[in-house]
Amino acid sequence: MFFFHHTEKPVIVTIHGFGKRLHTEFDPLATYFEQRHYAVIQFDIYDINNPDDADPKQWIERCEKKLLEITKQYKHIVLIGFSMGGVIASYLASIFTVDQLILVAPAFEYISAHTVLEYGVKAVKNIYQNQPPKEEKPSSKQTTAFTEIVNTYRESIASVDCPVLLLHGLKDEVIPLSSSRNAYQKIKGKHRLICFEDGKHRMLYDNTIQETIYPIIELMITNRLM
Repeated sequence: MFFFHHTEKPVIVTIHGFGKRLHTEFDPLATYFEQRHYAVIQFDIYDINNPDDADPKQWIERCEKKLLEITKQYKHIVLIGFSMGGVIASYLASIFTVDQLILVAPAFEYISAHTVLEYGVKAVKNIYQNQPPKEEKPSSKQTTAFTEIVNTYRESIASVDCPVLLLHGLKDEVIPLSSSRNAYQKIKGKHRLICFEDGKHRMLYDNTIQETIYPIIELMITNRLM
């Protein structure tokens, strides 16, 4: 008698970083995985057009509510967090059952909130230089919310027990490599840190090394990396 083992593809949930692009930071990655028949869920943590949407507790509550909804629909979940989203994703992975946690340039440490914001604005203008730039950007209140979230939830990584993959660019202008290295030391379960020689902060979508990063993330998701 033969038994066929069915492996259900997990849903990929993205948690964006701090800046004006919000969930669209993950659009290229979403396209890559949707073409491979994965469900990808993206959502915004705050309203870029409302400068007073700056309560860090509300930001976290929105993430918790979204993950609760997802856990009711999907059995297998992979969380991918970028920059500030890496900190939030770590917290979510510490209170929800997820299969894997993937952190890209997680902002457990950062040069300054001002640097994070200004670099994000410049990066978007460089990538979309042929398009008219939009004026909206996170407000000063929202910048304060960013710092509060990092300070409050940066230690959540120590409570994560699912496999964790950290990805960091050696040319990151915003988040120092020590952010990922120190987090790496705190993880109790299976974990791996991969650094990219030519990787900058927004290497997920800046058209530099995406062809290298996405397949590595796919190896992690398909349990061929650890």
